[in-house]
This record gives sequence, structure tokens and C-alpha cells, in this order.
Amino acid sequence: MQAIIFDLDNTLYPYTPCDNAGRDAVYSYLYPICQIPRNEFVKLYVECDMETKRLNPLTAAGHNRILFYHHMCEVLNLPGEIYDIPMYNAYWDAYLNAMQIFPGAFELLQKLKAKKIPLGICSDLTLHIQIRKLQKLGLVGIFDKITVSEEVGADKPAAIMFTSIAQKLGADPKDCVMIGDNYKRDILGAKSVGMQTILYGKKHEGTASAQNFTELAQML
Repeated sequence: MQAIIFDLDNTLYPYTPCDNAGRDAVYSYLYPICQIPRNEFVKLYVECDMETKRLNPLTAAGHNRILFYHHMCEVLNLPGEIYDIPMYNAYWDAYLNAMQIFPGAFELLQKLKAKKIPLGICSDLTLHIQIRKLQKLGLVGIFDKITVSEEVGADKPAAIMFTSIAQKLGADPKDCVMIGDNYKRDILGAKSVGMQTILYGKKHEGTASAQNFTELAQML
């Protein structure tokens, strides 16, 4: 094992509570402006999310919240140049404030770092946001290299995501272990370039898995 690579979202911290906090913050910001009922906001949010991903399939732009909110402003006939960025900031400020690293994650990463095992992050989305997440989790300086889909032009499971991070770490993909929570994106994507894999927080037949960081520590 030359290097260990981690997904970020839902692997090092739980995603859903943060996303819910962000959506609530956007609604709290938007309601005084247009009095949109909560159920209509939820429906519109999903529609704008899906439309952004449809227009930007399997790329970092498909995850960019400012595009969600730009579409939302267009539907609500609100000037995006006024409201796009405040909605974006409301989401991410609340999201980051809600982040909590999974129990045992920091301790395991410190142990791996002390053993001088090269550590990488391989994650969809934009570099700016993923760096802010690492800062909020207290993981600055833990990872040697980061690859995000914004950088390489394609989301996981694209092979370039995995070959890019392996190359940055100076490791052969077959000597890397990829750890992530999404079977299709993280596990199958990594296996396509010959990486070893561990599915985090879930189980899938024929795939090594760990349900928490205590189990993961025993496997590494």
C-alpha cells in the first residue's frame, strides 16, 4: 500500500445534516423577499438542482449551488445579480457551521500521517468549497494532495479522477486504497483503474467495507 485516498462528503463527515441546514438558511433568507411557501420552495429547490445537473452532467458545475440559485431566481423572477450570491453564501455558511467530523476520523488520519503514508482526497465539486470543508473539519495539513472534479473536468466515477490523485501522490493506482461511501462513484470508479477499495458506512456484496472509523482502522 503506497497511498490511501479518501472521499470527503459522507465519508469524513455526514452530508445530510449539513445540506439540510444550508437549505433551511436559503429558505429563511428567501421567504421575506418573495413569501414562497415552504412546500413550493422544497419542490423548486429539487427542480433547480435537477436542471443544473441536467445542463452540466457529471461535472463540478452540476454541483455548484450558485447555479441552483440562479435558476431559482429566474423562475421566481428575481434579479440574480442581487440575490444569487447572498443565497449561495447563506447555504454554505450554514452548511459549514453544521459540519462535524465522524468519530474516530481525525485520530485515524493522524496515525496514518505519523506513519508517513501519503494521504489524498478525491472528491467531486469545486476546489474552493472542498478546501473550506477541510478547514472547518480541522484537517488542514493532513492530506498531501487533493483532486476535485472541477480540476479534471469530470465527476467520479471517471477514471481521470483516480489516476490524477494517484499520480499526484506518486503512487501506482494498484498500490492505492480508495475509501468512499458511494459504491458506483467511489468503489467502481477506483476499481476501474486497479485500486483497492473500502466502502465506508454501507455494505455491498463482494466489497470490503467498514461501518465506522474503528472498523476502518482495523483494516488499514
